[in-house]
Amino acid sequence: MNTAIFSAPVYAAPTLMPPTKPITVLLADDHALIRSALVSVLNDTDDLKVVAEASNGADAVELAHKFSPHVVVLDVDMPGVDAFHAANHILQLRPNTAIMFLTASDSDRSIEQALKSGALGYVVKSDDPNAIPDGIRAVSRGEQYFSPRAAERVKGDANGLRRKKVTGTRGMALSDREVEVLRYVGKGYAKKQIAEMLGISVKTVDKHVTSVMEKLDIHDRVELALYAVREGFISA
Repeated sequence: MNTAIFSAPVYAAPTLMPPTKPITVLLADDHALIRSALVSVLNDTDDLKVVAEASNGADAVELAHKFSPHVVVLDVDMPGVDAFHAANHILQLRPNTAIMFLTASDSDRSIEQALKSGALGYVVKSDDPNAIPDGIRAVSRGEQYFSPRAAERVKGDANGLRRKKVTGTRGMALSDREVEVLRYVGKGYAKKQIAEMLGISVKTVDKHVTSVMEKLDIHDRVELALYAVREGFISA
């Protein structure tokens, strides 16, 4: 009688995929409480890691050079070195680093300066907090990212921002003549007065005002005047 020999089945050990390296982040903000809160939020994610913190632009440049993070997140309003100059300097030292601004300001001027400095992202602090990690991930891939309030200020609609490169704000689309008209509207002059001062017809002034409103997506003269003050076209 043959004795059957049974052997235990052999199970292959599972092949473990190597863990994905986290996106390293340098966070620069002069408010310690905000920095602390952001560090906690970002480090609680699986794919983001804050490797350094700075409270001013000069330290941000030095730490970016030292740690070479994937992404540097800069506040616009910090003491000392201008944040936009800091961004430009960081990119000169570390051209593969992505810059994202995180700020309370959604002004056209700030967004324009951010874009000129080479930044890929702009997030307004009052927007959805998820915009911060989402923005960091996007710029780390070389994509542009704007939180909702910032997206309202740039050229094009928010849905199309990721499909084309944004080069400026809606304010940058204004012609020199339209800027002149905007300044006079902001100062409260009537269309007839503006026409007389510029030596053009009232009908032409009306066309310019309509064009300015369309380009800025503004729908009344009061809002237009407020925009002129807020963006520094005139003094309040």
